Amino acid sequence: MTNLDELKKTVAAKWRDAEMASSACYGIDAYAKLWPYVFMVNDWLIWNESGRDLKPEVVRWLDEQESDWEFYHLLDEWGLVGFDDLRAATRFRQRWFGGLKVVSSSDATWNPHPLNSSFAPRLAGDTATRSKDSHATQ
Repeated sequence: MTNLDELKKTVAAKWRDAEMASSACYGIDAYAKLWPYVFMVNDWLIWNESGRDLKPEVVRWLDEQESDWEFYHLLDEWGLVGFDDLRAATRFRQRWFGGLKVVSSSDATWNPHPLNSSFAPRLAGDTATRSKDSHATQ
């Protein structure tokens, strides 16, 4: 989960108006009392185009988890997503914050360029083609 003390320090450092920073930090503390598992959301992969709410696919995914959650828009740059279930919070972190990353299944790099791609036919002078031919004749 998000370290809320670090978030409050960031908010206080970013906002020059001490009263507004104090109010935002109070809001963070109050939100943490309502929801035991809280994530800070400032990743543009999760925000909608306006930057004021979560993307519809994120909301749909959250609703499918059969657990209570809530989104709180904090200032203009941050949002908080609160959960009362650790399992749902962990799944959220894994799904939307890079816990499940796509990795290549081979060591070879894939090049999507149409003339120089991994799927392009081998040329006659290509060493890979010659090595295949030499094994076939032996």
